[in-house]
Amino acid sequence: MKKNLLLFVLYLFIFHLGYSQNIKKNDSLKELLITINPDSLQLKSQVYGNIIWNYATTRIKLDSARMYNDTLFAYSKEASFDKGIASSHYYYGFINRLEGNHKEGLEYLEKYIDYARIHKDSTKIINGLFQIAVIHSNMGNFSESLATHYKLLEIYKSRKNKNSEAYELQAIGHLLRKVGKHKEAIEAYEDAIQLFKETIIDKIGLSMAYESLGNTYSELKDYPKSENFYLEALAYAKSENNSDGIASVTENLGNLFYEKGDYKNALEYFSEALNARENMPSKRNIAISLSTVGKTYLSLEQDDKAEEYLLKSMTIAKENDMKPELVGIYENLIKLNKKQNKFKNAFNYQTAYMVINDSILGKEKMNQMLELNAKYETEKKDTQLQLLKVETEQKEQQNRLYFTLAIAGLVIACLLGFFGYKNKKNNTILAKQKKLLQVALDEKNTLLKEVHHRVKNSFQIVSSLLYLQSENMEDKEGKLAIKEAENRVRSMVLVHQKLYNNEELVGIDTKEYINDLVKDIFDSHQFQKETITYELDVESIVLDIETVTPIGLILNELIINTLKHAFKEVNSFSKLNINFAKANNQLVLTVRDNGKGFEGEIKSSSFGIMLMKALSKKLKATLKYNSTIGMGTVAVLNINKFSQLS
Repeated sequence: MKKNLLLFVLYLFIFHLGYSQNIKKNDSLKELLITINPDSLQLKSQVYGNIIWNYATTRIKLDSARMYNDTLFAYSKEASFDKGIASSHYYYGFINRLEGNHKEGLEYLEKYIDYARIHKDSTKIINGLFQIAVIHSNMGNFSESLATHYKLLEIYKSRKNKNSEAYELQAIGHLLRKVGKHKEAIEAYEDAIQLFKETIIDKIGLSMAYESLGNTYSELKDYPKSENFYLEALAYAKSENNSDGIASVTENLGNLFYEKGDYKNALEYFSEALNARENMPSKRNIAISLSTVGKTYLSLEQDDKAEEYLLKSMTIAKENDMKPELVGIYENLIKLNKKQNKFKNAFNYQTAYMVINDSILGKEKMNQMLELNAKYETEKKDTQLQLLKVETEQKEQQNRLYFTLAIAGLVIACLLGFFGYKNKKNNTILAKQKKLLQVALDEKNTLLKEVHHRVKNSFQIVSSLLYLQSENMEDKEGKLAIKEAENRVRSMVLVHQKLYNNEELVGIDTKEYINDLVKDIFDSHQFQKETITYELDVESIVLDIETVTPIGLILNELIINTLKHAFKEVNSFSKLNINFAKANNQLVLTVRDNGKGFEGEIKSSSFGIMLMKALSKKLKATLKYNSTIGMGTVAVLNINKFSQLS
């Protein structure tokens, strides 16, 4: 008995070590486990629970947390220790929440709450409901999360725990903001502040509530009110020397001034946030503060300082695999190096940015696809069970039919009615199968959309490479050739961008595509004071990618040839007309200018002309020119091979 008492005192001492020493604390707790009497189930369960909690809250030792929880569950089950089993259910729910396994987390937490309700343990009910509310919020089920938080609020009111009630109101306020109910969120925060002031004055709680009000008014673009509430929050945080609160509020103040364009004040607050975080364990927050300081120096045109802080931030983010933070850091480093004409560095950062951004998007898409697949498999199994049930019922009906054949017309009438009912039921099953097919089609569309997105990104990398190469070239002809190649790539990028943004995923509207392509070409090729005007008359026809891509490339070449050669001097009368329509089972593209015109034949040795001939051959098209000196040139492309979708 005395030994167990001494072990319990030692356990309490270890449990109250600082959070930053969680892993070291677990080493001591593991040693303590060895000395505990196997019959001391309560103490053993508490020690296991704290080891699990310490590993889980580091968020980098979740496998260790799960392993110790497996042990807790196994020995509790073997000893029929219900309290230990319930605790393991809670920790399974918490670990699954951190891993993003929402469904499994909810199942374990529901078991934990069932145990708590049977034993009328309100503290366990509160803990379980809180974790459930967080999971629903993470899943985007904000209405479910709000409903759970309101249940918690009622529990705290019944217990007359005003301090906990105030913190719960803050959680409700955060969710109300997420669903766009800012007015109700403000009321929740104000109620929380009143409760904090009615009890022992919780200055940290007040700092958090005032900061939340500042965030809400910032979202509403009411910057004067937002600043006042932030300053109120900062005063309370500083009065308690609360480093977390100081860092959070000063960072929000920095963001506020940065958004207003007051970079000097923004830098002051961002620097204060960085100073508060430098001695904290969170590398992510330090990287964010370094990045915001670097970004602000860049806006203040202090490039050396900007580079120093951005590189420090990048180093920490790389070491700790902070991909979302690296995206913002790379964006600012690209901007900085382009400004300094360091195009090689800019290209390297651009490449790293594209790789990480694509990785993040790919992960999001993969999670969506896995979720869709899980839903599909669940519905598929449900359908199979229903079909099996139908088959069983049909066999039973056959047996009944043999039995009832000897019965008179009344029984026959009943059977006819019954089969009518069965037919209706089978129709319902067929409708569900149709729904499953639609789900499968949606999955394929998702995959196809991802393919177009990745192809578009690949073309954009090629375009960026060509752009950076042209910036470093001094040879004008070479630079012009690379520029033309860049335009050809951009015409193909536009095709895949349209497909990615199109719900149908298989067709391109010619009116929308040609309008965007022509505008893009003219925006990037007119550098004289007087600009060539253009007029479009394009029929809306939906064509497949195999038809649209060569048409876009040919149109690109025709327009660029016109801009380069058609006009000796550009004046207010210089004009280009582009027509596209379907006539006599052909697609007809006409490009007309009112330039100087030419005599003789078109030189067929240039790459652009050779490209147009090759593409015309693919479309089984003829490309003809008609030009008159002083009157301009007309190019007509008659397309015989095309695939029209609507």
